[in-house]
Amino acid sequence: MNTPALIQKAEKELSKLDPKLGALIELQKPIVHQPQGDYFLSLCRSIVSQQVSVAAAAAIFARLEATTGMKPEIVMELSDEEIKAIGLSRSKATYIKDLARHFIDNLAVYNHLEQQTDEEVITELTAIKGIGIWTAQMFLIFTLMRMDVFAADDVGLQRAMKQLYGWKELPSKQELMNIAEHWRPYRTVASWHLWKSLDNTPA
Repeated sequence: MNTPALIQKAEKELSKLDPKLGALIELQKPIVHQPQGDYFLSLCRSIVSQQVSVAAAAAIFARLEATTGMKPEIVMELSDEEIKAIGLSRSKATYIKDLARHFIDNLAVYNHLEQQTDEEVITELTAIKGIGIWTAQMFLIFTLMRMDVFAADDVGLQRAMKQLYGWKELPSKQELMNIAEHWRPYRTVASWHLWKSLDNTPA
């Protein structure tokens, strides 16, 4: 089944599983996403996006891309002045350079990820300096297009769920995960719609 058809099927199933989410989906469908083939670019974008607003991340990444063409060998040679001009923090510059070294040493180092389970992908990616569970989950959601991932720590998802269900207080992480269980096996598509409701989709 091709990706658009699978997303359409997921939207129909989610609407049956959760009427409130279904109403949101009806307003926003169709969601369109395509798998991303450049793993280095995707991982760099996710590192840049950590703990900053979507707008700030987009601006910083655009400068990084313009400066380096997202070529690992150029990223590795970024000077302190270029890093400052791009707007990267010292720690993120270190993480991205470390990631670039992985790709320089072996360009195909992560090409096998699409054959791994979600848990295996998270385990392998989080072994890289600067990549935590959230970043690995974003890679699964937006690069590998895995259909059943839920990033309970994502602030945007938390805000969107609070808005959708009219909560006065945000439930615990475990309660959020329990609610998302009802969306299986399409938690990714539910997340896309929740992010879209805030017009604040992560990079």
